[in-house]
Amino acid sequence: MKEAEAYILGIPKFAEKIGTENLGILMERLGNPHQSIKTIHIAGTNGKGSVTEMLRSMLTDAGYRTGAFTSPHLVSIRERFAIDGKMISEEDFLSCYRLVRKESEELAKEGVGHPSYFEFLFAMAAVYFREQKVDYAVFETGMGGRLDATNLLLPELSVITSIGYDHMQYLGDTIEKIAWEKAGIIKNGVPVVTHTQNETAGRVIQKEAEARHATWIPVEKSKVIINEKSLHTIDFSVESRYYNYYSLKLCTGALYQVDNAVTAMTAFHILLSDRLSAESMEQAVRKSLSHFFWQGRMEFIRFNVVVDGAHNEDAMERFIESAKEISDSYGGSRTKLLFAVSNDKDYDTMIRMITERLAFHTIYITELHSDRRTDTDKVRRIFQKYLGDSHDTVLVTDDDIHHSLDHAIEELKDTEMLFCVGSLYLAGEIREHFYRRKEHD
Repeated sequence: MKEAEAYILGIPKFAEKIGTENLGILMERLGNPHQSIKTIHIAGTNGKGSVTEMLRSMLTDAGYRTGAFTSPHLVSIRERFAIDGKMISEEDFLSCYRLVRKESEELAKEGVGHPSYFEFLFAMAAVYFREQKVDYAVFETGMGGRLDATNLLLPELSVITSIGYDHMQYLGDTIEKIAWEKAGIIKNGVPVVTHTQNETAGRVIQKEAEARHATWIPVEKSKVIINEKSLHTIDFSVESRYYNYYSLKLCTGALYQVDNAVTAMTAFHILLSDRLSAESMEQAVRKSLSHFFWQGRMEFIRFNVVVDGAHNEDAMERFIESAKEISDSYGGSRTKLLFAVSNDKDYDTMIRMITERLAFHTIYITELHSDRRTDTDKVRRIFQKYLGDSHDTVLVTDDDIHHSLDHAIEELKDTEMLFCVGSLYLAGEIREHFYRRKEHD
């Protein structure tokens, strides 16, 4: 397993040739596994992982054997491949890996470029889902959409979630450009469900859908009422042209997951309303939301420690909103923050948002174990800039993320809350270290 992981991690992030032509040749050699299964294709800046998992869960709870291909992984690379919520076994992972590697190396000898890191994983996922004979497979894009490896899919349904500023060096520096790249997943005649939460992005996607004669289903106008909130659950009702559900219980305290739930429910109805009874669909929706879990998204790893992978402006807005609600639900307790960020993100804006909207007694600044890490002194100076000279916040810097987390938890009182945010990689490192630490206690 270690050899396979080392090989995959050593593959360049991007292919030598931009586009999916070489990948298409590889998939042909593999027997076009992506064409032998029914798929749903999901793109977006934020929320696509949660929507993927929610829709997967609804399909599973409706009785369908359902695969999910997601990214990035937080701890194990095997997290990216799952069927009915169960991560791929090491045996199946190695079997798919060996097949894809063999064909990739054969093609390389013939002058066809080796697939990129993400293309290799996509090919493995398609092979795995074909071999396991899934009824449906939900594929999350890696980045963008138009040039993404997953865009080889000819899905039953496309879904585009929240659009915001991220990966601008690749996708463009305006919402219009980013939305156009995401809209690249829309196929001729294939319905597309959208919940972009941005009118400009919505117009771009609508135009692209119309150009491809694809039915455009926006969910922004759905009427959502929050009935009750707690630290770990949200009770809400929703009305739309497709369904009316009352008192749904979502197993999370993160308000932004309500929008993702509505998106997943709409996709579920568009996909199966002509095959399942209204009663069966409602049962699947209720069951899936009641046990929903998506790691690293406002996840309680301890009763007073919350981890969230927010790493761009749109996601940070959602984090701040939910952090306020969670803090209030916990009794308006004193809060602390642990922060680390990748150097290719707009961390200046994220830090400004945090300091303007949230008040922390202590902020622990640390670094990711990655070549994309951002120097703690640089991050500290930005916090100081926005906090000003008169702030009462204690800033603690520590380059070692594990030591920083241990220190923060040791100082944390039961009446206080610690929020950890800034990167999905941070969420992964914290989860791995915390649960390993817990095993040894």
